[in-house]
Amino acid sequence: MARKLLLADDSITIQRVIELTFADEDVQVIAVGDGEAAIARLDADPPDIVLADIGMPGRDGYEVAAHVKATAAISHIPVLLLAGAFEPVDHARVAETGSAGVLVKPFE
Repeated sequence: MARKLLLADDSITIQRVIELTFADEDVQVIAVGDGEAAIARLDADPPDIVLADIGMPGRDGYEVAAHVKATAAISHIPVLLLAGAFEPVDHARVAETGSAGVLVKPFE
């Protein structure tokens, strides 16, 4: 049974990189371009893990992570936040949201 990864990132390039990374794995990548779409998808069809960009317009990755942790039915889902190499990361906010950690782009 394939695992589901929800990717919330407004960069089409990052979406494609993640999709290619998991193309030969038993992982279904569901990519959305903003936090609102991520939250809607989380509530409708919960994934096994979430990758969420902290720099998305509208609702950012911090807000997506906070939603996951505040919603009992999905609070068990791990959330990794994505940040650009030169993007400031609010580590206090990462901890507040209960995120599993931060991955800095670009990554391998």
